[in-house]
Amino acid sequence: MTGDTSPITESDLLAYADGLLDDDRRIEIERHLADNPVLAEDVGHWRRQNETLRELYGHVARETVPARLSAHRMAHRVKAETNRNWRMAAAAVLLVTAGAVSGWFGRDMMAAGSLADRSMISEALAAHNLYTREVLHPVEVRGDQEAHLAAWLSKRLDRPLVIPDLRDEGLTLVGGRLLPANGGAAAQFMYEDDGGRRVTLYVVPTQNGKETSLRYVAAGALESFAWTEATLSCALVGDLPKERLQEIAVRAYRQLS
Repeated sequence: MTGDTSPITESDLLAYADGLLDDDRRIEIERHLADNPVLAEDVGHWRRQNETLRELYGHVARETVPARLSAHRMAHRVKAETNRNWRMAAAAVLLVTAGAVSGWFGRDMMAAGSLADRSMISEALAAHNLYTREVLHPVEVRGDQEAHLAAWLSKRLDRPLVIPDLRDEGLTLVGGRLLPANGGAAAQFMYEDDGGRRVTLYVVPTQNGKETSLRYVAAGALESFAWTEATLSCALVGDLPKERLQEIAVRAYRQLS
């Protein structure tokens, strides 16, 4: 049988990374990637990102969908509300449109960086969501063991790490942990203010990284500022106003750089 010889698009590459292609198309993609090592590296990043997300959130996919999220119930409720009041339906359309526009601009922010940047920021957001909700075990090493934490993570990332002191910003170091990242290692430092709100700093090693200024990304209720310097890429994540998080990011940036 002759394989599918239609042009290979980014959608095809994403489907390949997600394991959604039939055998014929998969073989075509693999031949194409063999001739295009840069694309092959990008696809490898996507696959490793998928693996990280599965490791962090795989259990959620196995949970039973709550009854309130039933597609039938949601469709019935929307129909009832539309029939009852067309103005509410019009407002819903405006909200959906606003959300779509916001999402599109968020996409542009993410696209402004390299694929590695996008992968790093996605992992930082996922790790923040997972661990800031923990009450008993939010970190592996507590903040009162800061010297040990810095030495341990410096060794694991093969980079000398300085843990930013953010006390002038009203943030106390909760501690940190080691995380997987694109087949390597990442560090996450967690801070907390007097109100119990938490901010995390996600750090991964880079090879001859190109220095960048702060890059802003919004994802739902979370805000993030990311940057890269010679040996590290970092993402500060928090559920804080953009201006407030930027002040914290600048202080961390200066100490790490």
